[in-house]
Formats: sequence, structure tokens, C-alpha cells
Amino acid sequence: MTRTNDGSTSLVSGASERTDNLPGKVYFIRHGESTSNERNIFAGVLDVDLTAFGRLQARRAGTDIKNKGVKFDAVYVSHMRRARQTCEIALETSQALKSPDIPVQIDHRISEKSFGIFAGRNLNLLRLALGYEGFEEMLHSHNEAPPAGEKIAQVYDRAARFYEEKVVPHLQRGETVLVVCHQYVLEPLALYLSGLPPTAYKHLKLPNGKALSQEELVKFRDKESGGAAALRKEINDLSIMWAILIYAAAFLLGSLVRAVSASQAGIPSELFRAIIVACLAASTFYTYLDIDFAASKRKVTPTVKSVVYLWMLARWGVGLFLIFSGLLYQSPADLYKVLWVLFWMVPPALTSPVLSVLWGGNLYPSAVLSRTLSIIAPIALLATLRVANLPINDSSLIFFGVILIVGLAIPGAIAQFWRAQSPVESNHHSKNWKFIGVLAVALMALVTGFQFTPATFLSDLFSSTDTARSLACLQQLAIATLVFILMRLLAVLTSRFTQGKLNKAEAQDAYILLVNPNFFLWAALFIGVNAIAADVKYAIFWASLGFFCIPLIEQILFMNAFGNDILRETLRSSRVATEDVKKLFHQLDTDGSKSLNRAEIMELLGLIEDMTTGERSSEEVRKYITDYLFNILDSDKNGTVDLAELEEYVSTYGLVANLNVVPAAVSAA
Repeated sequence: MTRTNDGSTSLVSGASERTDNLPGKVYFIRHGESTSNERNIFAGVLDVDLTAFGRLQARRAGTDIKNKGVKFDAVYVSHMRRARQTCEIALETSQALKSPDIPVQIDHRISEKSFGIFAGRNLNLLRLALGYEGFEEMLHSHNEAPPAGEKIAQVYDRAARFYEEKVVPHLQRGETVLVVCHQYVLEPLALYLSGLPPTAYKHLKLPNGKALSQEELVKFRDKESGGAAALRKEINDLSIMWAILIYAAAFLLGSLVRAVSASQAGIPSELFRAIIVACLAASTFYTYLDIDFAASKRKVTPTVKSVVYLWMLARWGVGLFLIFSGLLYQSPADLYKVLWVLFWMVPPALTSPVLSVLWGGNLYPSAVLSRTLSIIAPIALLATLRVANLPINDSSLIFFGVILIVGLAIPGAIAQFWRAQSPVESNHHSKNWKFIGVLAVALMALVTGFQFTPATFLSDLFSSTDTARSLACLQQLAIATLVFILMRLLAVLTSRFTQGKLNKAEAQDAYILLVNPNFFLWAALFIGVNAIAADVKYAIFWASLGFFCIPLIEQILFMNAFGNDILRETLRSSRVATEDVKKLFHQLDTDGSKSLNRAEIMELLGLIEDMTTGERSSEEVRKYITDYLFNILDSDKNGTVDLAELEEYVSTYGLVANLNVVPAAVSAA
């Protein structure tokens, strides 16, 4: 035995030797995709469900077990719902129990790592707030932990003790065991089975819903923890983390190259269109690998639908009035004004789901509503242009039709088909190669910056040789600024007016959908303008600049607000110490007995969760933890817990977010 940095003991020495040569066999399954996995947030101790895709992964794990001809003598599962659902589905599919009387045994020591105040938080915003190195150190270092959360060393210790006490006796008898639990439990356990200490921990991105034998788990750890796999993981994480910055930088680079070179000829029109469509197709493919559209439709609430649809209708009402009233357009010289009105009317960008994942949205509204509006709006635009008889060749919308079919429908259908046919492999591919989608959008931004930047931009802005062009440049900048600010002002006001009606994630999605217009649909109209004047050229330039660069400013604002929120949570959680628990104890001790029964302890756990993670576990989970705590805290076995017993535990082992850590002295309980 060795001693970890936090003082707990760890069964490292000779672990692989003790387990490799035993006659029995053990299989491990990480639960299927959960709602938190889909939305790119930490779950930890929060009790979330499987998605429909996660259930499909669980069935595939059962099929895999059945094909291997495995029959289990014992089954152990985490108490968390996502693990229990996976276990139930896999066993039902495989019919792999040697006897129907074999119980599925719950053990809290293989429950997910506690992420403390990070539970329910967006991974990307956390990376931005902490910095990549800080994030990796706090989440994936063996001796660091989020505020009120667990260290990897602690998870390693409880997982190893579970394995020694529960699994090894079965293996010694030549029996076969199934363990269904979580990523941050299986990864430290893979270390233990390799005979390595927690200091060797590496985050592996274990596949959901795949049955791995002990040998396969160890080989997976060896393969993924170093070399090309580790480099790919870092590239993937960094590209996603800095995606918005990469897009803005790529656009500005393309724009700078065009302006400095003063190239009059941009990219040939057909080549430009082909690049845009190909890049959107790649981005769509990797985005749709993570979205279940069939299930997403059911997850969009009527309230968020109403907010987005009503605002789009209001925009269209204002836009149609301005176009047909004659207030804006009296001659072809006023065409740029109509184009800005049309910019106000176009639907949300097809990339809205990407922003939702990166900024902590709810994902489903941005995915479903952006797609729906992108199908309907072009038809409405076509009808508007025909009736208004403007000097815009509406056949240019054919380009957007190509984008919808080749850039959205086909790659989206391929991604959804692969998800359905190979739920484990497609999900694992997405986790490891998503940076391809990020780089595709970056290339799209690069060529857009080059294509739409006027060759005379620098001279028009800084050393004017043509007063008309210089005025057009500044005039269109002013109009673009007004349009972008107005969009965001109305979106912010909408968020204020819908407080209490939309949750925080839904409000974020509504904001994204209302301020992120489909620039390439609008650009298709620009391509169809019969007479290209300086006003129109600068309209398209400033619009493209805003489309690719303003989200970077928004992300900085979101990140700062998120960081301040995390700081407040950290300070609040640090104050929930022994004194706070003591106050809650006296609050619940209404009869003055100076002790709490099971029901009161269960309520105490809920109150501490309110003060730490901000979200209560299910009643079933709190009951399970309460029962387990009584085995630890009720030392005199009188059916109650007194304050001294509770204070001693909290001062030694921490808050409720960390109650799944098993003290060494009672690990066999």
C-alpha cells in the first residue's frame, strides 16, 4: 500500500500482478450518452438521464456482450441514473445473467467524480475562464480538484477499494463480472489495473456504451495516454476552446492579405462557392454527429419557440414595410439600404448550434429552430424579391439552395445515419476529430475575408484617393454598427422580459438565434445584385466582418461573466464549512433532541446541495446517500446522528458534493 497526497491509502503496489492471473473475467461499460454529454456540460454528482442516443449505445453494448457469448455471475453499477439505465438496457439486450435471480448491486464507490461547483457548467467556458493549463490541472491532475469537488487520487482510491473488495473475490472463484459506471471512475481504475499510481493519470475520452474487458481497458489506456493520441486530444481541445478566436483571426488574415496585396481579382466565383459549400458540409457533419434531431424536436419548449418566432415575424413585418413603403428605395443608388433591411430579415445562421455548445446554451432550440427558419425564409425572400421587383437577380438564391442541400442536408443525413448504425464508433470519432469541423469553418472565414474585402480598403480608410469610396466605407460601417447593436439590444431586452419563463440555457439560445443572422444567405443576394457600387461592396464587407468577429467580443463578455459567477460560487462554497453545517443542523433539530433522524439528515443533504452545487440530486439518490451515511455516522447505532458525529465527518471529508468519497476505515461497510 502507498499513501496519496491527501493522506488516504492507495492499493497500488502489485495491482496488476494480483489481478492479471486470476481465473475470472471482468467487463466494464461507461454509461451511454447523457443529456449533459450532449450539451457539453459537467454532470458529476448531478443525476441526469440518458439521451435517446445513449439508450442506443447501451443496446449496442448489450449486443456486443451477446456476440461475445459472455454470461455474468455478478453485476455492479453506480447508483446514478445514467449508469443504472445503461446497465438495465444492456442486460435486457444481452440476456447475459447466468441466472435471473442474480441481483444488480449498487455501489456508490463507482459513482462519478464530484466536480463540485463545476457541476452543470459548460466545459468550453470553464476552459476559457481557467485557461487550458489551469483547466487540465484542476480537472485532470491527481492532486487538484474543483472547489467542493474530488481529486483524481480520491476517486482512484475508492475505485480501487471497490475492485479489491467486490470484484476480485469473484475473479478468484473463476466468475465473470460486469461493472457499469463512469468515465472518471474507469480512467483511474485503468491506472490501478496497470499497476500505476494516480500520479500517472491521463484523461482518455473513453467511448460511451462499449463493453471493455480488463485487458481491453488497460490497452485503451496505453494507446490513448501518450504519443499521437495525446497530441490529437490537445489539438482537439484547443481548437474547440479557441474556435471563435480562430474564426475571427482567419477572417482578418484573409482580409489583410486582400487589402495589402490590393488584388483587384478575388477568388473565382465558382471556386469560392465550392469552398464555402465544402466547408459548411464538413462543419455540419461534425456538428450533427453530436445532435439527435429526432429527439431534439421534443426538447424545444413552446416558450422559446414563441420568443424566436415572434421576433422573426416582427423583423419581417418591419422589413416588408420599409421595402414596400418606398421610404428607403427610390432609385438603384438606394439598393444598399434594401440589402441592410434584408440582412435584418434573414434567418439565424446554420452554425448557431456550434455557438450554443461553446457558450452554454441548451443546444436543442438553436439546432432545430435555425434549421427550420433556414428552410422557410429563402422561400419567403424569393417571394418578396419577385413582388418588390428590385434589381436583384433572385436566381442567386439557387446558391443558397445548394448550401442547404449539399452543405446541410446531405452531410447532416450522413452524420445521423452513422450515429444510428454505429453509435459507439461515431461518437468516439466525433470526440477525437471534431477539430476538422473547426478548421473547416476557419478556412471558410479565411476565403470570405479575402473575397469580400475591397482591394482599396486601406487607402479608402486611411489615405483616401476617392472621396465617394471613402464616404461609402464609413457610411456602411456606421449602418453595420447600428444594425448589429440594435439586434443585440433587442435580444438582451428579450432575455430580461423572459426571465422566469426561459431557463438560463434557453435564454442563451434565444440570444444566439436573434443576433446571428445567416450571412451566407444574405451574401447570395449580394452576388445577385445587378450593379455593384461602392456602397454595396462595403455593406458586404462590414457585414462579414461583424459576422465573424463580433462573436469574439461576445465570448469575452460571456467568459468574464462566467468567471465572476464561478468566483462567487467558489467563495460561497468555501463558506459552507463546519459552522454552516452546524447552523443547518440546529435549524432542522426542531425538537431540541440534538440529533437528527434519517429524514432530517436527508433534508440536510438537500440544503447543503442548495448552497454548493445549486441543484438537488433526485430523492432516490439522496435516500441512498443518507442510508450509506448512517452506516458511517451513526457510530452508536441508535438510529440518529448527533452534531459531534456530523461535525467530525464534515471536517474530515468535506461537503455533500464530496460525500461519495469513502473513508478508508469504513470502506468495507
